[in-house]
Amino acid sequence: MSKTLPTSVKIDQWPELDQQLWREAIKKGGFLEPDGAGACWAEATKVQVQKGYGKWIFHLECEGVLQGPEARRPSQRLNEDVLRSYIKRLEDQGLASQTIASRVTDLAEAIRVMEPKSNLEMLKKLAVRIQMRSIPSRKKHARIRPPGEIWHACRSFMQQLASESPSPSILRASRYRDALALGLLALRPLRRRNMSSLSLGQHLKFKDNVWVCAIPGQETKDGSPINFALPTDKNFVLLFHRYLQTERQILLKEGQLSLEEIIQARGALWISTRGAKMSGHALYYSVTRISEELLGSPINPHLLRDCAASAISSDAPENILAGSRILGHSNIKTTLDHYEQSSMLAAGENLLEAIEQRKIAKKVRNY
Repeated sequence: MSKTLPTSVKIDQWPELDQQLWREAIKKGGFLEPDGAGACWAEATKVQVQKGYGKWIFHLECEGVLQGPEARRPSQRLNEDVLRSYIKRLEDQGLASQTIASRVTDLAEAIRVMEPKSNLEMLKKLAVRIQMRSIPSRKKHARIRPPGEIWHACRSFMQQLASESPSPSILRASRYRDALALGLLALRPLRRRNMSSLSLGQHLKFKDNVWVCAIPGQETKDGSPINFALPTDKNFVLLFHRYLQTERQILLKEGQLSLEEIIQARGALWISTRGAKMSGHALYYSVTRISEELLGSPINPHLLRDCAASAISSDAPENILAGSRILGHSNIKTTLDHYEQSSMLAAGENLLEAIEQRKIAKKVRNY
């Protein structure tokens, strides 16, 4: 088996000053010390930016830039020639233009928090320019589906599984789990990390005949807690209870629970076929796979957030603020800028309607 060539450098192999600046940037300050500029980032963001900066260090090593004594600080290594060769290296790796734009953004964010007073205009303009000329690998707006439609497909599938496959099996239980996860994400669009981490008795509790979810701020991307109730629709409750009573127990290789016992159940909500907590990656691929089977096209967990935001802004715009909090956005502008596809969909519908009206008008004139 051929070994994959490296494209990044781990932090312990960065120049000493870079290591020091990065650790200070993401460190929480003491009683009389300020936080680093990147200390408020979620752990996943820190990892992403750190990896992105590692790719930049790898490029600088290959170009022999790190050996120059005149460019000791990160911001001092930025110039058009080095950036041009960096973009060329990323393109030669076969990366899509949107991915390359993300790499440049990671670099800009890393240097911004490492050297808060540095001038990053050149990097920011480069990232925007690459993003503008990029061709999306997938037409996202074409895959936006109403959450109700997604849930209906999941509900029908779970009901069919329950009626056609009375004998317990790992395969049935895992497919039921995937459909429930897809449906729940459509109705309550959590981030993948929070969704995969849901735990009975910790995040999910049964109170006053309703399942409620409470995720503390230290576990969310923006640091704000997320609280909501699961759907109280009879069909959802019955299917959710069946998962807890039967399908989850099959995956755990344990006996069926009664209704009274599921209220006291503890542990991870989503269980793998090996009887352990599902990872975020496993949940991602399970949801994407079952969505393609039930809806004809793959919908990943992040795209389900787009579906929810679009539905809120088009069907119930007065609820967009509440929708912003369910999505975990501290700023409503994030919801509108990054996820709202309804204007695009509405424009398409209006265009079709206008074309149809012109056809009718033309027929009337000819008549």
